[in-house]
Formats: sequence, structure tokens, C-alpha cells
Amino acid sequence: MKLPLTVCLTWALLYTAESLHCHVCKNEMCSNTTSVQCPATRLMCQTITSVRGTGSSTTVTVNKQCSSLLSCFTPLGVETEWSVNLGYSREAHAQICCLTDNCNSRTLPTPSSFMNGKVCPACASSADSSSGTCNTTLNCVGAEDSCFNGNTTSNMLLLGCVTRYLCSPGAAILAMLANYPSITCEAPLSVSISAMLVTLALTLHKILV
Repeated sequence: MKLPLTVCLTWALLYTAESLHCHVCKNEMCSNTTSVQCPATRLMCQTITSVRGTGSSTTVTVNKQCSSLLSCFTPLGVETEWSVNLGYSREAHAQICCLTDNCNSRTLPTPSSFMNGKVCPACASSADSSSGTCNTTLNCVGAEDSCFNGNTTSNMLLLGCVTRYLCSPGAAILAMLANYPSITCEAPLSVSISAMLVTLALTLHKILV
């Protein structure tokens, strides 16, 4: 009886995955959506609100879609914010992934941009990052509760604030698949904790989706 039971369970899981329906955006701000049947490789629905800023320029985008397990690296069914902040450039996301039909109908608010009291070493500009002469500090905002530092493959120095969740092994593995160098997470100047490895996530979501 074990084999038929295994076959039935496997078929049920495949059937569920194939028949999942999710809302998908029809424009950039997702003011209009449609429900689609997801392919078998997309096992959950995802909603993500993203804020990307450089200098005084900021853009907000909303995306709803069928998603893979790889893209949904935040806790299932939990609205999660994460961001990477270089000071002169910041990218922040609010994301939720779920498993039931059309469960991604709600649009998430933009991630918080309020200062949270934590401070990290940073570079004043991309030119300073390129030259490696960074001697300023950055007030972390929103969900940024850890500092990070490292170098890109082009030897550009990266310093700033990051969400500690991205320091988890799972997130580090995902980012390494995107071909980014390893970056070390550290405690903010106002906090004394230790963290694990992280890799820069400024374009992680765009690459893995």
C-alpha cells in the first residue's frame, strides 16, 4: 500500500502546483490585474512592492505574479520588508508569498523609510566607492538592522545598511547564484551583535524572478 499512497500524494502535489492561480499585473503600478493559471514550476503567488532610489530620484513599482521557490526566500505567508542602502543608492522591498488561489490580491504598502537609530559606515558617493575612499556614516532606515561591507568583482568598495534577514545562509546562497561576491554583515555602530555572510541584493529580486 505504500507505493500507491506515495504515487497519490505526488500526483496531488503536482496537480495543486499546476492548478494554482495567481493575480498578475497588467501595468507597472499594478492598478489592473488578471488571474492566470501558473506553470508547474511556479508553486506560489507573490506580491512585491519595490522602491529604488538614487540621489533625489525614486521609483516605486508593484508586481504580482506566479513565483518560484527561489524567488520567495522570505517566510511564507508573512509580509516581510528587506532593503540594501548604500546612502547614495537604496533599494527596498515589501514582499509576501502564499500558496492558495489568487492569494496575492492585496497590494503591499511601500517599505518604511524612517530612520531607526542605527548607524553604519558608508561611502558618500559612487565615486568614493570606486576609489575606495569612504569615511562617512549612514543613518539606517526601515528594516535595515545590520551593516555590511565588501568589494564587487570590479573592486568597488561597498558599505552601508542592510536587513539582517539577508545575512541568513539561504539568502546568501540565492545571491551567490546571481554571481555576486560575498559581503560581510556586521553589527551597526549602535549595536553589538554578530552576523553571517550576505551578498549584495540590490538587483537580486530582478535577477531571480
